Amino acid sequence: MSTPRGKRVRLSADERREQIVETATELVGRYGFNGLSLQAVADAVGITQAGLLHYIGNKDGLVTLLLSERYDRQGTPQDFLDSGDPAATNPEGMSLPAYFRYLVAFNEARPALMQLYLALGVEATDPDHPAYDYFIDRPDKVWEHYSRYTWRLPPEVIEAGGWASMRPLVEMAIEAMDGAQIRFLREPPVSLSAEWARWEPILFPSPAWDGYR
Repeated sequence: MSTPRGKRVRLSADERREQIVETATELVGRYGFNGLSLQAVADAVGITQAGLLHYIGNKDGLVTLLLSERYDRQGTPQDFLDSGDPAATNPEGMSLPAYFRYLVAFNEARPALMQLYLALGVEATDPDHPAYDYFIDRPDKVWEHYSRYTWRLPPEVIEAGGWASMRPLVEMAIEAMDGAQIRFLREPPVSLSAEWARWEPILFPSPAWDGYR
């Protein structure tokens, strides 16, 4: 899986860091973390392995970099809010079904990002994997992050406890999304957005969620 060494280009530290993240995202998604050598990343980027280590510290640091600066910083509720979508900017709060549609479309346009997440998620079932704790803690972290935002909820949900009662539904939606992503990456390919359109009426049924999409 070695990549021919290209001509080295002088970049700023931020540009080189971004290049490393972009390259490693694709390589880890393709080969997994366990099957990846730092030399392959260095060759693909066009620097020495020592130069690569300057940015990541060690191989485990590469996983931290990918998850903290790539996966967790894209497709967030804040990105949805910043998009200006009317379903995000409603003064009463954001629409949760609309956010999930946004996230599905975002991921569908970035298959390398999905491959990275799924490859690391499978490998990280091993307690010795550097991303093990990340995936164990992820449900709590996602819930805490989503809870920082104001969501527009149907009266039935508010009466049942409001946002605090929504965690099981949020987790089911994310689990459904994870499963759809696996199907998206298999052959024959399917539309991730179309698959999600089948899930949404089940997770956010009418008439309760009509007017809150």
